[in-house]
Amino acid sequence: MNMSDEDVQQKLRDLFSDDRLGVQSALNPETIVAGAKRRRRRRQMMQTTTGMAAAVVILGGGLTVFSIHDKDNGAAFPGDQLSLGQSASSQAPAGTGSEVPPPPSSVSQPAPPPQPPPSTAPDGPVKPPKTTAATKPPAQGKVTTGSLLTSSGFGKLRLGMSEADAEAAVSPLRAREVRGSCIYGYAEGSGVPGPTSVSLTEADGVTVINPAGTVHTPEGIGVGSTESDILTAYPGSTKDGGSYVSPAGAVSSYRIFVSNDGVVVSILLTSINQDCQFS
Repeated sequence: MNMSDEDVQQKLRDLFSDDRLGVQSALNPETIVAGAKRRRRRRQMMQTTTGMAAAVVILGGGLTVFSIHDKDNGAAFPGDQLSLGQSASSQAPAGTGSEVPPPPSSVSQPAPPPQPPPSTAPDGPVKPPKTTAATKPPAQGKVTTGSLLTSSGFGKLRLGMSEADAEAAVSPLRAREVRGSCIYGYAEGSGVPGPTSVSLTEADGVTVINPAGTVHTPEGIGVGSTESDILTAYPGSTKDGGSYVSPAGAVSSYRIFVSNDGVVVSILLTSINQDCQFS
């Protein structure tokens, strides 16, 4: 049963005015009621404060547990939003004029959207790739096989030598034969690199030197060279049947014989103006 403050005051008045007490109390009923009110309000405030502190502790503990569980699950939250203690301790002392900056947010920023790769398509029509200039096939190396046949002669045998000089330089002509104004013979010995056929006249001396073996010219034309090689080495060459007539010197030329497939098979040296056969 709850009584109001007026009922309590009335009961106290009746109690203190009862003659059976034998003495008059110095206590005033209003004073007693006022003190009781103050004590009741103080007790209520203490209960309220205690409840709020407990709520704060429970709330803080719950937030801490929530933060730990979320971190275990891979999420990250700012410390100043989850922990009241951290929020309070992050403030600078009053009167210092500065504040401790809040800890940086650990919330991961969303990744920027992927950018499309730069376009490699040309602005205009697709141009064909540049073509390199056609390279010429490598020229065949100079032929050095066999003996050297120069524009003037073969060994010690020279164009224009008389028969006597030729025999003195080389050896007497073998199988000497006279046909008209031309004399044909066969020379060999230490004066020539190898056996060779010779044609001559009394008026012009030696007009044809035709080696029997493999020879090459100073320009690298020899057995195995091609028609292209001949024209490259001797641009003034002309085709005469199965051979090329190529200028060699002021008064001489090479007669270069080629096979059906255009490969050199033999070479002889001749005077430009002569009427003897190629022996």
